[in-house]
Amino acid sequence: MRVLVTGAGGFVGKHLVAELRSRNHEVIATALTSREDPHIGSLSSLPLTDYSLIKQFIELTQPDILFHMAAQSKVMKSWQDPSATISANTLGTIHLMQAMLEVCPDSRFINVGSSEEYGLAGKDGKPLTEEAACLPQNPYAVSKYAAGQLVIQLAKKHRLQAIHLRPFNHFGPGQEEGFVISDFASQIVKIEKGLISPILKVGDLSAQRDFTYCADIIDAYVSIVEKPLPNGMYNVCSGTPRRIQDILDHLLELSNTPIEIVTDTEKWRPSEVPLFVGSSRLLELQTGWKPRTDFYEGLKETLIWWRNKNSELTYVTVDNRH
Repeated sequence: MRVLVTGAGGFVGKHLVAELRSRNHEVIATALTSREDPHIGSLSSLPLTDYSLIKQFIELTQPDILFHMAAQSKVMKSWQDPSATISANTLGTIHLMQAMLEVCPDSRFINVGSSEEYGLAGKDGKPLTEEAACLPQNPYAVSKYAAGQLVIQLAKKHRLQAIHLRPFNHFGPGQEEGFVISDFASQIVKIEKGLISPILKVGDLSAQRDFTYCADIIDAYVSIVEKPLPNGMYNVCSGTPRRIQDILDHLLELSNTPIEIVTDTEKWRPSEVPLFVGSSRLLELQTGWKPRTDFYEGLKETLIWWRNKNSELTYVTVDNRH
C-alpha cells in the first residue's frame, strides 16, 4: 500500500516509516519543511496550514492511507501559543481530511490524537476506555480532542474511512527531551559524562502513568495500517500504571555513577490525577495487538541510546520483546 506519513521526522514517525518500508509498503514521508534525514531519507514539505498545497500534494501522491502524526505536541508550548497549537493540530487535521475527501475519498485516514484528551476523567482511577468522558485540561489536549471529534463527524457525514487514535505515554530511543523518561535518562547520562553536577532535581514522583515502549506503539500502528478497523476512537496503551518514582529508581540502578536526588520545590506540583491508565481492549479485539516489550528492558535501551547519542550510533531501533 501507498502510505503518506505526516510528522515522519519525529520520534515515532521515524520508527513507523522504517517499519512500514521493511514490510514493503510504499511510504511518502513528510515534515513541515523538506530535508534529508540520515535514517529515513527524504522528507517532503507539507505545511498543514496551507490547504492549497496540501491538496496539490495529495493529488500528486494519491495515498491509499494517510497516517497523520504531525503536530505541535508539547503542553507547555500550547499554553505559550494556543492559537498556533489549534492551527497546527486542529485546522491542519481538517485540511488533510478535506483534501482526502476531494481527491481520494476511498482512501483511509488515520489520525493520531492523545490520551491527554481524557484529562480529568482519569481522576476516577479506573482504566480509561474509549467511552470515557473527555475533560481536556490544556490547549494541546483541546486541540487534539477537537480534531478527533471533527474527524469522526466528517467521516460519518461523507462516509469516509477514518479512525482517531489516543496513544498514552510512550518512550524509547530517539525521543527528545521534554518527556519524563527521556528527561531522566538524558540527565543521568550528562551526569555520567561529567557535564553537570551529580544532582537530579525532581518534583512530585508519586503519580502513576501508563507507558508503552516505542516498538510496541509501532506494532500497533502497523497493525492498524494493515488491518482496516471500523470507524471510531481507539486507545493505544499498555494498561499498566507505573509510578514515576519506580521508573527513576530503576534508571538510577542502571547508572554507573552515584546520583543525589533533590526535591525541587519549584517543580513540586501534586498531580490532579494521581493514577492515569488506559484500556486498549477495543484495539486488541480488532487487531490482536498487545504490548510485548519488557518495560524495564525498554528503560535500559532508552538509557543506552542517550549514552550513544553523540557518537556514530545516533539512532537505533531496538526490538527486545519477550
